[in-house]
Amino acid sequence: MGSIVIKNGLLFEPTSMTLKAGDIAVSEGRIVQVAVSRPDIEIDAEGCIVTPGLIDFHLHCYTQGTDGSNDPDTFCLPNGVTTCIDAGSAGSANFPGFYNEVIVRSVTRVLALLHVAPEGLTTGLHAENQTVKDWDRSRIKRLFARYPQLVGLKVRQGHNVCDPYGLHDEPLIEAVKLGRELGKKVVVHVNDPNVDCGTIASELRAGDVYCHMYAGFEENILNADGSVKDAVKRARERGVLFDCCNGRGNFLFSVAEPAIKDGFMPDIISSDNNPLTNYKQPLISLPRLLSRYLMFGMSLQEVLAACTITPARWLGMEELATLRPGTPADLAIFKLKEGKYLHKDRTGAERWGNQMLVPQMTIREGEIVYSQTDFQ
Repeated sequence: MGSIVIKNGLLFEPTSMTLKAGDIAVSEGRIVQVAVSRPDIEIDAEGCIVTPGLIDFHLHCYTQGTDGSNDPDTFCLPNGVTTCIDAGSAGSANFPGFYNEVIVRSVTRVLALLHVAPEGLTTGLHAENQTVKDWDRSRIKRLFARYPQLVGLKVRQGHNVCDPYGLHDEPLIEAVKLGRELGKKVVVHVNDPNVDCGTIASELRAGDVYCHMYAGFEENILNADGSVKDAVKRARERGVLFDCCNGRGNFLFSVAEPAIKDGFMPDIISSDNNPLTNYKQPLISLPRLLSRYLMFGMSLQEVLAACTITPARWLGMEELATLRPGTPADLAIFKLKEGKYLHKDRTGAERWGNQMLVPQMTIREGEIVYSQTDFQ
């Protein structure tokens, strides 16, 4: 590994939420004090934002074992993402295969949620079986003890997942209990829920994550008057985190806009990338999604924090979301461009934004792993 100095950038430090002009240096895979007189590579980042590598909190990348996953390196690295969390593609029956085939072979740092269903999200042709009696609890506990890349549990709550097996909210209740036993957090997918969203939010603990917060089905987070349900607001006050996790079918402007008007912005912004959304509308990429939330009125610092420091603290890995010397040299460089940019939702409804975060370069462990053709 050589040395790199990035000069003249606008540096975003998530731990203090500050943006300030400066230089940053990298050597031997770590961020170092800017004292390298003759670096191997010098990069002029004038007019660019330099940030810790983004963390995509929710995507699917078990490419060898599911039909709903993409290769993490082809989606993450060109988009400034250096760490991702696979959202339950694998369960207790197949996680070792996911580890050996994807996690250890990827340049991207891949972490994972373990699905409570033994088969995980193997196929979209039918719902996974979350029947509680079929969970292999002893194997789940052994996997968490063996693989530090496992960072939480995944459970899904919705008509299409629960109704085929005659389930109500038993999977969520039991997942929270199991999470408590393991000392792990739970991430719950809420899409076309078969249980009131307020009830789901009420069952979560501080640190648990409610994902697809702006999903637009008959049951959603809104009251009839467009305000956010009190139980959902109280959950946030208790420390439950809310992830927009838009993906392809988990976002409607008609839910997001009233919720945002009521002050209910996302804590985490993640992609939910899969083959149906990979570089396609309505998702395209994580930076495209971040730009949507700039359109909604979040500040640049808030948007970047939602995919750096917030997920890093959830992971207990704050070193992934800082530019402090001594921390891993995972970096992303963006230009914030002005223009007219189209955003769509599940129904094809359109909104136009005027700013776009465009990736210029990604550095992973001190090595340049992506560069825009006209950058440098």
